[in-house]
Amino acid sequence: MTDHRRRRLAEARLYLVAPARLAAGRLADLVPGLARAGVDVIQLRERALPPQAVLEEARACAAAAERAGVLFIVNDDPELARAAGADGVHLGQEDGTVAAARALLGPGRIVGRSTRGGALLARAADEGADYASVGPVWATPTKPGRPPTGLGAVAEASRTARIPWFAIGGIDERRVLRVAAVGARRAVVVRAIADSPDPVRAAARLRSRMLEGRPRVLSVAGSDSGGGAGIQADVKAIARAGAFPLTALTALTAQSTVGVAAVHPVDPAFVARQISVVAGDIGLDAVKTGMLANAAVVEAVADALGGARDPEEEIPLVVDPVLRAESGAALMDAAGQEALVRRLLPLATVITPNLWEARALADRPDGRPEELARVLHERHGCAVIVTGGHGEESADLLADGDGVVRIPGLRLPRATTHGAGCTHSATLAALLARGVPLRAAAEGAKRVATGAVRAGLPLGEGAGPVDVTAVEGE
Repeated sequence: MTDHRRRRLAEARLYLVAPARLAAGRLADLVPGLARAGVDVIQLRERALPPQAVLEEARACAAAAERAGVLFIVNDDPELARAAGADGVHLGQEDGTVAAARALLGPGRIVGRSTRGGALLARAADEGADYASVGPVWATPTKPGRPPTGLGAVAEASRTARIPWFAIGGIDERRVLRVAAVGARRAVVVRAIADSPDPVRAAARLRSRMLEGRPRVLSVAGSDSGGGAGIQADVKAIARAGAFPLTALTALTAQSTVGVAAVHPVDPAFVARQISVVAGDIGLDAVKTGMLANAAVVEAVADALGGARDPEEEIPLVVDPVLRAESGAALMDAAGQEALVRRLLPLATVITPNLWEARALADRPDGRPEELARVLHERHGCAVIVTGGHGEESADLLADGDGVVRIPGLRLPRATTHGAGCTHSATLAALLARGVPLRAAAEGAKRVATGAVRAGLPLGEGAGPVDVTAVEGE
């Protein structure tokens, strides 16, 4: 492969697969505008025209792409790629070997391979493919009968791939942000551009979202007027973890380091409206819930999240079951706790109770952390992290489908612990939004929460606030 093709492929971010005729006109005629809009690779996939007509369209696209300074690839057929003067060919799993395509095209051309990620992606690299696609991430009519890989394949590829790769399958303006959140730096788009009446504008919007978006994490929690915990702590932790914080306020508190003087719950319908508005416009990559105040708010949040979280988009939900404040003040009554268990825990990806909360949820007043984590996981199906801030040892206990694991951490001789739980769960949500596997995310959240306690500020007469903004790394 010549240097300019290698360089263009390495820098490529947006890849269009399209037929010879798009909704807006002939592909070859649209190439200059698409290139200006940020399409880096254009692949012709044409199944309706006779062979000679396909060759003519491919030659026209190849010439236009060369003038525009973008790569032009043909689908499946190395002989067509050679005859058309294309930059290379993209092979499906059943379209021959990379070596055979390379022998036909010569070392100066690009050979790509379709994969579902994982072992197939590694095999593509071993075969000598120059790049690969990973997907379909979501079900798509362009790949009928192929089950989607889900976002897990994208997140894994972001950690393990040895060659350039592109997420593919069902990607549009909304979902390009989801694949970018979990680590994709490149994406293949088909219908979102090809079916658009203005493909140039569609391409420009897709590219900007791919490059400039950040994981979007919604905190549904109460306000701490002292600034140490609640939604204030969540916003700081989410931003520090490299994500963009969204908020839905559930309650106002008159609160300091020594206690909660008053609580004013937000109208449940307004809480739900906050969730639906931001989810509908901005979108979500993860959700964290904290203080929910009462049963009516819990019901409203569960209903709103049920409508806002598309199951296909695998949006993690971290439930921090805030039952009382650091000072010991109750922040949820028995009816609220019952609603939390009945409505929200079935939706959760992971819950993060402290020891006291885990005992209350499990109804085991003397339960040990490992026992509580296991019981709550078996009872509710979600992963459970019993945090170690209040037990005899400082380790967190994580129970999930793979068993129970200890997540060690230091217990620091500091009183600056106000907001540690909020910081932990918000960081966990942000890491899950980025596609970090649960156990690694739990370890990262533990480190950040511990660092925030270490950097905490000795303010007030009670437990001083943690300072997550001073924590480095992660």
